[in-house]
Amino acid sequence: MSKPPLKTFSAKDIKARAAAAPIVSTTSRNEDFAATIVPLNRPEDYVREIGKLWDEAQRRFLSIGRYLRHAIQANRGEFEAKILPQLPFGRAVAYQLREVAEAVEAGRFREAELPRSYSAAYYLTLVPEQHIALARNRGLVRPQAARSEIMRFLAEVRPTDASAATRHGELLKRRELLVRQMSRIRRELVEIDNELGSGATAIEGESEVIG
Repeated sequence: MSKPPLKTFSAKDIKARAAAAPIVSTTSRNEDFAATIVPLNRPEDYVREIGKLWDEAQRRFLSIGRYLRHAIQANRGEFEAKILPQLPFGRAVAYQLREVAEAVEAGRFREAELPRSYSAAYYLTLVPEQHIALARNRGLVRPQAARSEIMRFLAEVRPTDASAATRHGELLKRRELLVRQMSRIRRELVEIDNELGSGATAIEGESEVIG
């Protein structure tokens, strides 16, 4: 029994079918609306709109920090193993976001006066309690404050602690790298054990890290 000939389409047919096919959006209606850019006329209009978006970004990083703090409290012993590896940022960023959220919840700073950059806001949390009033007088506790000027202030009021803060950041980055390497080694061990048919084996001396 002979097979029916394959049906072919001309370039014109393909173009017509593509035009008639429905366009499926990969984003939600709210996301499409949020990404819409409305042309503006006056410079002050652009300043207003961009400033509003920056304010929204600030509220978002503060909310992320609050979620991170709650995630650690609600998932004791499982944060770094089950949550942190799946986040779109590393441990150092997660730590900074949590510290900013804690400073606000502790009443050290108001949400409205935080720098709009989460990294600048984090360095603001490093200002010792006895120097916060001075930081306010210097105009550092404000949304427009830059990380560089806050770091200069820290070096001025705590020259020894500033280097300690730098070392702390370096250790966090190093630890994040080691955690990633450990995760990769665990995956490779599981693959080897599965291929050998002996099942997963525990690493001697391995213990779970609590975030």
